[in-house]
Amino acid sequence: MIEPLAVAVVNSFLLRTPAGRACAFKPALEHMGRAIRPSLSRDFFTPTARRWKGKEKAVGLSDLDYAQCAECAEWLLGSTHDSCCATRHSVWCPRQNRMFTISDAAPRRVQSSNRSASLQNIRRYSSSLPSCSTSTQLNTLSTASLSSSAPETLDVLTTPLNHFLSFLQEISSVNLDDAWHAYQTLIDSDDHQYLEPLDVLNFAQKLSSTIEASGEKDGGVLYFQEWGTRLAALNQRLESTFEKHSREGLVRLKLVAKACAFLGDLDHATVAAHELSELLVDKWSGEVPGIYGTIIRSMALHRDSKHVLDFVLAEWEHIGVHLLPLSLRSREWDINVESSSFQGTIYSILADIPDAAFLLSQRRDWDRETRQRMAVLLLDVYCWDALAEDAYLLLNEMRTQQLPVQIDLQLQVVRTLVRADSFIRANELYRAISNTANTRHKFFISTGMFLAAHQGDFFRAEEYYAQLCGARWTTQQDKATLMHAYAVAGRVGKVVELFHEFFPDVENLPRAAKPSIVHYSIVVFAHAERADYDGLNCWLQAMSKAGLVPDIYVYSIILKSFAMRGELESVSAVLDQMRAAKIMPTRVLYTTVISLLAHRRDPVSAEAIYKRALREGISPDRKMVTSLMNAHVEAGSWAGVVRVFDYLKSSQTPRLRLSMEVYNTLLKAYVLIGAPFHIVSGIFRKLEALGVQPNGRMYTLIIQSACDAGYMNIAKKILAEMEAAAEDWHESSRVDAFVLTILMAGHLRLGDKHSAKAVYDDMCDRGIQPTSATFHHILRAYGNEKTEESMRIAEAFLKTIMASEPSERLWVPPQTRAVALEHVYGPLMLAYTKSDKPEDVERIFQSMLDAGGEPSLSSLSVLLDAYRRSGDIEAVHGLWPQIWQLALRFSKTDSLFEGEGDNSSDPLTRQGNILCIPLSIYIDALSAAGEHFVIAEVWGKARFHGFSFDSHNWNHLAVALVRAAEPERAFEIVERVLLPYQRQSEAVLRDRDISPDSPLTFDINPADVNKPASQDPMHRSERRAYQSKIATKRSGDILDTDPASNDFAHPLHILHQISPSWNVWRPHRAVLDLLSRVLRHLKSGLIVQPVGGDDSTPQAPDISTRETLARDMLERIYLNYPDTLQAIRLHERWSTRKSSLIRPDDGW
Repeated sequence: MIEPLAVAVVNSFLLRTPAGRACAFKPALEHMGRAIRPSLSRDFFTPTARRWKGKEKAVGLSDLDYAQCAECAEWLLGSTHDSCCATRHSVWCPRQNRMFTISDAAPRRVQSSNRSASLQNIRRYSSSLPSCSTSTQLNTLSTASLSSSAPETLDVLTTPLNHFLSFLQEISSVNLDDAWHAYQTLIDSDDHQYLEPLDVLNFAQKLSSTIEASGEKDGGVLYFQEWGTRLAALNQRLESTFEKHSREGLVRLKLVAKACAFLGDLDHATVAAHELSELLVDKWSGEVPGIYGTIIRSMALHRDSKHVLDFVLAEWEHIGVHLLPLSLRSREWDINVESSSFQGTIYSILADIPDAAFLLSQRRDWDRETRQRMAVLLLDVYCWDALAEDAYLLLNEMRTQQLPVQIDLQLQVVRTLVRADSFIRANELYRAISNTANTRHKFFISTGMFLAAHQGDFFRAEEYYAQLCGARWTTQQDKATLMHAYAVAGRVGKVVELFHEFFPDVENLPRAAKPSIVHYSIVVFAHAERADYDGLNCWLQAMSKAGLVPDIYVYSIILKSFAMRGELESVSAVLDQMRAAKIMPTRVLYTTVISLLAHRRDPVSAEAIYKRALREGISPDRKMVTSLMNAHVEAGSWAGVVRVFDYLKSSQTPRLRLSMEVYNTLLKAYVLIGAPFHIVSGIFRKLEALGVQPNGRMYTLIIQSACDAGYMNIAKKILAEMEAAAEDWHESSRVDAFVLTILMAGHLRLGDKHSAKAVYDDMCDRGIQPTSATFHHILRAYGNEKTEESMRIAEAFLKTIMASEPSERLWVPPQTRAVALEHVYGPLMLAYTKSDKPEDVERIFQSMLDAGGEPSLSSLSVLLDAYRRSGDIEAVHGLWPQIWQLALRFSKTDSLFEGEGDNSSDPLTRQGNILCIPLSIYIDALSAAGEHFVIAEVWGKARFHGFSFDSHNWNHLAVALVRAAEPERAFEIVERVLLPYQRQSEAVLRDRDISPDSPLTFDINPADVNKPASQDPMHRSERRAYQSKIATKRSGDILDTDPASNDFAHPLHILHQISPSWNVWRPHRAVLDLLSRVLRHLKSGLIVQPVGGDDSTPQAPDISTRETLARDMLERIYLNYPDTLQAIRLHERWSTRKSSLIRPDDGW
């Protein structure tokens, strides 16, 4: 699917310059105000020579950039402009470091009759003037060089002074070490007498800017102290050199403030900043926030974000105008003030305050004005940094303290919650605002439409849009929002219809009325959600025809669409196209890729992608880390789940604060590991007590746990509790098919078809469309009955749901069509496999393909097992290459890491357990057919390609070795592999790091093909139910925690070490039974014969030789495999004890 898209994107878009990032639904705020004439020139802080007198006209820095020496500056600043640098120096200018003729140097221009030319003309015509020194002595030396030879000229070029001055001429940042070395060399040389204070001042200023620019990436305390000391030395050299109120004096005072800030002397830096502010008449000068920005960055480096907050509040008189929320600035000041890098610097620091709501509650005794100022500032910070949870909690605390909050700022919080998919709280807050605010407010109505659109509630979105139309408030933004509502709801046709309605004749519309990239992106999004790639390519071409270049949002839509289909190669191709277009992936895109790898149950590659994002400068947020946590959950890497949760919990960064999605991922881990219900429900009630408001996903997980434990009455009560809570959610779908399917499946597993039918009927009565999972559980229930009548009913039911046209099958999501079809065909294939009917399995499999399904490892493994059970080794050989190629393609993630310098894509560093199930089936089929050498070949090939082996593979290999007449090697596998891994798993992670500095697990314990593969979590309810029962019996009170404790991961940390389903690294009972028979066989003097061998061939020349061979092998086994023998003895005792319990009483 990537080929046509790649052609469209590459040919149409990537040849253009990428457009800047455009926010899809960001309101355009207009600011109006009166202009204020600056009292100082814009270039006031650039030093120049002061050689003028009286009331001569001042010249700005932009003009003096072309003044090459003191004489040139005097020429520009004087009342007459008859002379220039070239005519005064004749043939040499030291700063230009070359000789020239008068004709080369003189500016070529038409002489104006007006001798007092404008500054603009001076700037334009003086651009060709050469640069020269301000030293009169050097000028004399240069003039005397007229009669000198060329080598003498080169001597001038290499003087320490000229080398030093060359750094002042560089436009870009200088190399700090080289520049300082040049300065030190000049000071130590005889040329230091020619060094002018103005050059030192220029050098100090250039040094200061380079120090800050270089320190933003890797500057620490020692770095700033080193260079701050050097900058302070330059300032000391210039002390008392310039007048206090002169331009140069103010520049030096600015450098004094910065040097003190670099050194961490924040008090003196603040004093200098105050003095500078008082000397400036114009408080709007850009130098004031620049100086305060340096002080604040240094404060964040030496102290913390709370100190920065207190400093900002204390200095509000000087910098507050630059920090007011955008929605409030035009009301507080009658001017147009835009956001700046200064605001971004402060906001990025303040965003690290861990709990602003708690901080505000601690400061209740502060005066009301300061508290409100602090709260409004932090609320704007959280909206700016998309910290929705923190913004919501802070706003609630402001309401508790009755601090007034502008309606527009509250609505910004609503929008922030919407962007974070926190719809429950967004609806709750919007409803609260509507009860207290004027609903006839443009921003209020548009925010309501924004909220409804992102939930796919196009009915409410239409109502809000009608209100805007009635008040004539509609904008292009509002049109896009209405289109987005239908796109989220999957109404592609309506989205296209609205586009043509809003923009009937695109080519002839005026520029302001043309659709923007946002409108095109929404149409692309609608087609991508329905997996309509023809339509997607068509609209990409339309976008190109309109002259629009795809931005990061367009790429995000395309990449997410491919990720939902599991097309990793296509995802890699999109990422490559982005990098070719100079558009670097964002953390949103990396989160999508990690989610794809989580679906593939590949936490190793997920962590590798996470590390690549860190190397590219991505700052992970909560969603990105939670996606990594989910990758461990899906793979059954429980230690990784605990580590990521502990990392999030111990983090002090607000953007990594524990939230609903994190708790839900943790609860999902508990459900999939088969935790006892009282553990899961206990965590749920603790979260409620802590103020966590459960959402539908959390209620669903608790209901799942109750159903797994067989507590159907409790599950129904929780469902009723969920429905009561959903009344306040204001979501378009409160109780969905997912939770009702879970309830129905619980009844079916217990054999209660009547209650299951009642749940299904309730689903239909509610107008809820059943999903493929719903049909899967119904068909599996019929298949488990294993009767001809039940299979006939199951096939009839399958034909009924497949009878409609493909476009009318609403239960088949376009993005996951193949998965949905496998859900409904899979139960029948499995049922026929267990009944040893490979022909029926083939028939159902072919029907799935004819319906549009695709072969998967799961469906092919079922078919392989059907052939194994029937002993059709030829069919097994024919099917295995397809399974092998599919496993290779599915496990290959190298394309994601192309261009990386490390070994992230090395298959030996990946954990590939996807081949474990079909490999066990294949080994068993080969060994039963006597093809023992093929097993060794397949095993080595799988290991070479980086596939890991689980305990089932090793147990099957042990059985295969016994069948191959190599029982000693079977004992060796148990002794050297299964038992050591069992001991290792029992002792793993006894010591838990509750405050890890990284969420990465495989950095500490790297994945290796030689290490055991992780076990898949229990997605089947039968396995979870069995595990929950066993864990409840065996755990006792070891899983219980202190009621006051908030260590929600502790039971999982314990459970994954004692859980028999997780700790499967043990010899199977069938293996121990087989090895026990081998021992008895050898004790009887018989040696093991290979399966498939010729029975007519004598075992040995005579009986005594056979007995000798058997006795020698038995002695070696007793000598080399003591642990295995002990395991066999324990198993025999357990079997004897169990058989004695179930043996009927014969009366003796």
